[in-house]
This record gives sequence, C-alpha cells and structure tokens, in this order.
Amino acid sequence: MAKPEPESDPRLAARTQKLNVLFALSSLGLLVTTGLMVWADYDREWRQYQIEFGRLRVELTREQIEKALSPEDAQRLREIEAQLARGRKEAEAQRDEIRKIQAEIDALQAEWYAADQEYRFTKAKLDVARYELDEAVHSGNARADARGKAVRELERRWEEYRLVVEGILARSDAKKARLAELESTELAAEKARTELLAEKTRLEELLRRIEPGFVNFVRNLPILDLANPSLKVNQIMPSSLYDDVIFTQTPKVDRCTTCHLGIDQKGFEDAPQPFTTHPELDLYVKGPHAIDKVGCTVCHLGRGRGTTFVTAAHTPSTKEQEKAWGPYSGTESYVPMKHWDQPMLARGATQSQCVKCHRGVVEVPKAHRLNTGIELIERYGCYGCHKIKGYETRRKVGPDLSKIASKTSEEFIFRWIKEPRGLRPTRMPQFWDVRIDETQELLRRNNVEANAVVAYLMEKSQKQSYPKPPPGDLESGRKLFETVGCLACHRVGEDLRGIEGLANASYRTYGPNLDGTGSKVDSGWLYAWLRDPKAYWPETNMPSLRLTKQEAADITAYLMSLKNEAFMDRDRPEMDAALRDEIALEYLRERLTVKQAEERLAAMDDRERTLYLGERTTFRSGCFGCHMIPGFEKTMPIGTELSEQGSKLVDRLEFAYEHERLPHTLPAWLHQKFMEPRIFDRDKEMRPWDRLRMPKFHFKSEEAEALVTAVLSFTKEKVPATAQRQLTADEGFVERGRRLVRDSNCRGCHVIGDRGGTIRAVKASQLEALAKENVFGEFNPAAVADEAVALSPPLLYNEESRIGEGARVQSHWLHEFLRDPSRRVRPWLEIRMPTFGFTELQLNTLTHYFASLDLVPYPFEPEADIDPKRVAIGADLFGKWQCAKCHAVAGKLPNQPPANMAPDLATARARLRPGWIRSWLEDPQRIQPGTRMPQNFPKRPEDNAFPDILGGEQQAQIEAVTQYLLTLGPGGSP
Repeated sequence: MAKPEPESDPRLAARTQKLNVLFALSSLGLLVTTGLMVWADYDREWRQYQIEFGRLRVELTREQIEKALSPEDAQRLREIEAQLARGRKEAEAQRDEIRKIQAEIDALQAEWYAADQEYRFTKAKLDVARYELDEAVHSGNARADARGKAVRELERRWEEYRLVVEGILARSDAKKARLAELESTELAAEKARTELLAEKTRLEELLRRIEPGFVNFVRNLPILDLANPSLKVNQIMPSSLYDDVIFTQTPKVDRCTTCHLGIDQKGFEDAPQPFTTHPELDLYVKGPHAIDKVGCTVCHLGRGRGTTFVTAAHTPSTKEQEKAWGPYSGTESYVPMKHWDQPMLARGATQSQCVKCHRGVVEVPKAHRLNTGIELIERYGCYGCHKIKGYETRRKVGPDLSKIASKTSEEFIFRWIKEPRGLRPTRMPQFWDVRIDETQELLRRNNVEANAVVAYLMEKSQKQSYPKPPPGDLESGRKLFETVGCLACHRVGEDLRGIEGLANASYRTYGPNLDGTGSKVDSGWLYAWLRDPKAYWPETNMPSLRLTKQEAADITAYLMSLKNEAFMDRDRPEMDAALRDEIALEYLRERLTVKQAEERLAAMDDRERTLYLGERTTFRSGCFGCHMIPGFEKTMPIGTELSEQGSKLVDRLEFAYEHERLPHTLPAWLHQKFMEPRIFDRDKEMRPWDRLRMPKFHFKSEEAEALVTAVLSFTKEKVPATAQRQLTADEGFVERGRRLVRDSNCRGCHVIGDRGGTIRAVKASQLEALAKENVFGEFNPAAVADEAVALSPPLLYNEESRIGEGARVQSHWLHEFLRDPSRRVRPWLEIRMPTFGFTELQLNTLTHYFASLDLVPYPFEPEADIDPKRVAIGADLFGKWQCAKCHAVAGKLPNQPPANMAPDLATARARLRPGWIRSWLEDPQRIQPGTRMPQNFPKRPEDNAFPDILGGEQQAQIEAVTQYLLTLGPGGSP
C-alpha cells in the first residue's frame, strides 16, 4: 500500500533559498579568508629578497660569461678553431680509411663479446668442476679421477679462450691507435677547446639552471610551493650551540642566509645589502669559522629564527640609520623587536663576540678593534673603578701616591688634578670642570674639592727627602734619552714616530708622555727614580737601564728642562671655607642625623674639615682605583661591575634626555658614555652629590669605538667547551708569556710576529737627520731603513717563517740573560736591553713562552754530536769566508761600522741552538729580513764559492761550520 505524501510546506522553498544564499556567502567568505591566509603566508619579505638576488645572480653570471674569455683566450680559441677545422679536413680526406677501421673495430668488438662470453662461461664451469673434485677427493668417491680429468680439460679450454680474448683486444687496440692517429689533429683541438671553454661552459650551465622560467614559476606558486620550491627558508643548525630562551637551552637555528644569499659567494662584494659577500670570506665563512659549523648569530647576535628585518632583531648604528630603517617597522623611526635579550650587534662591534670562543688568550687573531679596546682598558685601568672578571689581581695603573710629597709639590698637584691635559697629553682623566652644563656654583665647588684632595694627599704622604743630583749636561742627557731606549715607551710632546693607528694604544705610549716633567717633579727624586725605579715603587713597570751616576744626572738635567710655565702660572683659588663646610656637612648628613652632623662638623678644626672633605672627595671620585692611597688599600671599586655589561638590556640603561640624539642601543649608549661620561645628567635638576661622577678621559671617537667593542665582549653568554678553541699545552705557555710580554712592553723595542719594534722608526728618523747632514753621505731612504734595523733590537719572532728567539737561543742562556742583561750580546748598540728585575716564575714563563712559540725542546737542548773531521773542515770554511771580519770573537770587536757588526761567536755553544745555526746559515733573510749576514751556502753546488770542499754540497758544508762554531768558547773543544 502506498505511503501518503506529507503535507507540503509553502515556506520550504523560501527557507532553502535563504540557506543557499547564506551558504554561498559563507563559502565566499571562507574562500576569501583562505586566499588571504595563503597569500599572507606566501607574500613574505624574504621571498622578495630571494627574487631580487636571483636577478642579481643572473646578471653577475652573464657578466662572468662575457669575461670568461680574456683577449688572450679569445685569440687562443681562434687558433684552436682553425686547428679543429684542419683536423676535420684531414679526417674527411681519409674518411674511407677511417670508416674501414671503425668497421673493423666494431667487428672486433662483436668478436670480443662472443669470445668473452665463452671465456666467462668456461670459468664458471671450471669453478663448479673444481668444487665437485674437492668434494669427491674429500669423500673418497671413485669418480675423483674422472672429475680431475674434466677439471684439466676445462682449464685447457679456459686458457685457450683467454688467449683468444687477449688477441682480439690487442688487434682492437692497434686499430684504435691507428684511428686516433688519423684523427689526432681533430681530437687534440677538441680537447683544447673543451679545456679552454670549461669555465664558460660551467657558467652557461649555471645560468640555464638559475634563469627564471616556467618550471620555477610553477614550483613557487601558492600551495604548489609545498612540494619543491626554489624560493625557501634556508637555515643552519650549528652543533653544540644553543640560545637561552626563557631560561631554557634551545638549539641554535640561524635563518640569516634566507635573505643574506650572497654571504658565502664571491662576486657580490659590491652588491647592496642583504646580498653582500662576507668580508674576509676565507677566514669567517669558509675557513676555521665555517658558516655551517658556527652559524651567524653566535658572532652577530640577533634572533636567528627570524625571517624579517624586524624579527631578526637588527640594530641601527646611528640615529640617521634608525630613521632610515623606519619603513621596515612601518614607523617614522625604526622600532626594534621587543623582548629579545640579544639584539643584533651594530655594525663594527662584531669582534666583541670573539672572546666567547677564544678564551684564555691575550689577543684574538685578526680582531684588531677588540684587541685595541682591551689594550685601552688595561692601560686606562678601567678595572680600578669597575669590577671586571679576570682583572681582579692586576696592579693599579697609576703611580703610588703614598709618597707623593717626596716627588712633587702641592701647587703642581692642584693644577694637575684640575686639568691633567693642560700640562701634556696623558691618560689621567679629568674629574672637575668637564660637565657640558657646568654652572658657576659647580665651578666654585670643584675648586674647593680639588684643594681638599690636595691637602688630604699631602697629609697622608710619607715625607722622604732626596738630595740634589750631581751636575748634569743637558745636551748629553738629550742624546742619551733619545738613544738609550727611553723612546721605546715614552714620548715628548706630539712625537708620532713609529705610531700607527690610535696613539694611546701604541707601544711608544706605554709609559707617560714626559713633556712638562721639569714642572712636575723634584730633580732629586727624578735622579733617584732613574737610577732605581723599583726603590720608590716596587710594582712599577719601569725597568732599569743601568744608568751610571753621570748618565742619570745628564738625563735628569734634560728632563728637568722640559717645563710648562704657563701651566704652573695658572691661578689656584684659595679655599672657600664656607663652601667647604657646606659640602662637608652634606657628606656628614649621609651617615648621621642633621643634629649629629652639625655637632660633628663643629667639633672639627679648620684643618680637620679640609682633610675630611678631601677624604670623602677622594672616595667619591674613586682615585684609589688607579692609585695606592693610604687609607684606601682595601676599599671596593666605586663603579658598576662590567663583567656582564655586554649582556645588559637596553631597557635598563638611563638615556635621560639624550633619546633624540642617540639610537636606543647599548653600543650607542656606551660610545656616548665614553665620549661624555656625565652627559646623561644634562638638563636635570639634581643635587651635586647625586650627579654622575665618571671622569672624562677625552677619548677620540675611534678609541671609544674600540672600547665599546671590548666592553661588549664582557658577556654572560656561554659557549660550550666543545665549541671553544681549546689551547694546546704549548699554546697555554705562549699565552702566559704573551701576557708578560705585553705588561713589559717588549714590543716597544722588538718585533714579535707582525707587530712591534716601534723604536726602529725613531732610530730611522735619527739616522735620516744625520744622513741629511751628509754625515753618512748622500741620503738614501732604503739604506737608512736597513741601517735602522741593524742598529735596533733584534726581531724575536718571524711570523712568516715561524722562527724566533726560542729556536735561536738555548733556554738556560735566555734565562740568565733576562736575569742580567748587562752581559750584552751586541755591546756596540746604543739602545740597551733594560733590567726588568723579573722573578724566577716570570723568567721561566718567558723562556717557556719563546720555546713554545717555536715548538722547540724545553728546558734543555739535546747535546750535538761533534765530529773532529767535520770541525776541521768547518774551521777551514770559517777562515775562507772571513767570518771574523764582521763577527766579534772572544770579546774582540771587528773593525767595521756598528751596523755591520755581528754577535760574538765565542758564545755560540752556550747561547745558540744547533738547529737554528743550520737554518741561519742556509737562508739568513728567511729568518731575519734585512739582516746583513750574506747567504754563503747556495743550494746548487755549481754556485758554491768552494766546490772542492765536500763537493760544494750545501748541507754538508753548513753542518761542518755548525760543528766548528759549537767548539768555540768555554767547554767547546771537541
């Protein structure tokens, strides 16, 4: 029975129509939303960079293709094409024979295939038959004999097929050789053409692959780019490196090369960012710092996972750059990514991160700005006011003031501490009168505080009197000062000889500038200081030059003539007692109640009030950070600790009213702090004792940049030991010695590696002046430079040949020489090796340093074997070469100009290492460029001056002379 139909709904059609409309609209909305979502994911900033780089790469490749063939190569190609044409013509003329030979080769190939098959099949059957024979023999089967016969038959047939195959191959090779002979001209030309066009062909193939085309267009379409796009995010995951994200160690992921596509490719050096080739590509990207091993952000910081300009945490270098970068963040001025603790380092500060991996070293190779900054920190003694991890045990950089009254006058001290640079160039900072917004009230206060500090220092100083020095000759003193070696560490005035780069980091500015010395010190004190610096200050770095009494008196006379009368004529205001009391009361009220402070002040007499203010001002200024001052021996540094300053968040920096003048970055803040330490007080209403107190060092901008780099290296970020450069045992000894070499300023006189020897420039200027006066005849700059090298302290390590003092001298001799350098190796030199008064530990450190630098045995050199016959031959060669004409022998100096003289050979056995003697005789210029030692032993016997001795063989003659030299002097007889 049929089911009755339900009653029809007259509104059903209308509701269905509305539902369809709603569905259509929602579908359209979903489609639009999905499209926008897909497009938002597709339209990334980095895609545009990759597309632009693709265009640049295509342009570069096309340019390289055009330049692939030089004019010489083009001419060579024309010659090859002509040769190829001749070859083809020759081949065409012999085409019938070539075809015949080729047909024969093809037939032989077929014949070989058939014979080779039979040969291989027979070998397989033979292997089976041998197995069956072995089984039959092993089991005692009666068919063993029959199987043996079968094996021998198969062996015979196998050998026959082998001969057949070899015969076919021999005939085929002969045919091929004949064919190659007929086509030799054509084949040679084709090979030469292929080799000549190899680079161009490679570039053309590269261009074919990278040129935009339909396939790449389709690969990079939305949705389809899920499969295998050519535009994609590139990332590097260095092993053992992590990012600290919310106190969690997460593996480091660097996606920088998503945009910086030319970073590891040559040819993009002049391309705009972000496509520029990395500077020093072979060192930082493809060498020991390979990008696939260390990534990018371990050196540059920033957010490695970011793929946009902002999310990568870029940092502007200047305020102008900050404004220029505004479009990246969609604002008028660039707004960096928030809440990322390690924004990318500003340009120029990257070297600061080298220390994370290069730990335990005095200098980081190739990091000039970082090394300069660290050098400046050490010289200016920043660790005196700021605690810096690793510098806790270093001595104070300023002189000991516990006996200042014995050295200078109260009048000088006041003028000096008020404006040190008014006397001469100096590293002593200026504490007073340096604010940009200094008021008259502050200026008066400054004078009161300075007077109080002077009174305090004089009160606490020991009073030690020095007798007047003997009469000295000023001109003799000037000559001694300029020649004995003082100018290796000191300058007078703006002397720039030998100074390259920043003057304050030069070896020649290691000691103070001595201009104005006559206005500063007592002549009796100066004479005693020159005679024995450590008697006054045991921790001084000033060595003794072993001056005689007359020499010290002469130099004293010269230095005391260096006066700055205008500086000493400056007014010294009288102490303003009322203002002094007001300031003293301010300090008392910090510790006491108002009533107690007033009572304490009232109980003090006039002198006590001055001394109290002097003590409090000395403390507030932190003078004890650089100087030993009685009463402050154990006082803690007053400045902010800098051990992790490089990791300090920008939000924790006080920019005050300098926001409009500085980029909101840590490097910019530090740079401004170094240039104008108290500028962040500008336009503030503050009490005097609440104002910033860091003194002004009058740094140049380049010095501040180096210091910023150094301070940024003080970071809390840790790199795992597996990622750090681990020092070998020898490298550890080298670094310990390198520290002592720096602290002793050895490079002021000696070249060690690629730096040092600044005294050579001073000596060259002196010789130049003499030469221009015709003392040495016509002026020859090259000759003067050579003369300066000969008359200067020796090179101690040749970076190029990697041979130095450690390879040259025996460690025991060097130990004794450093202990007492008065036994001079080159007594004719005016420059003296100073006596540093090294401790036994320091002596061992230095001798081990030089030995480890040259990788030679330490502490003893193996005894050399001496052959009397060789010694006799060596003595003969020694006489023939007239070595004693230039070398001193047994203390007797040769009759030569000083520049031509050479060390005493009677000390060779005790002083020199046999291996070094051999290397020196073989090629002196390789070890010490510019030496006047001739190369007497050529490699080719036919060039030898004495071919009849040991056949003119270089090494044999050198060994003979070496053994002879080792017999000279005490205990040297064979």
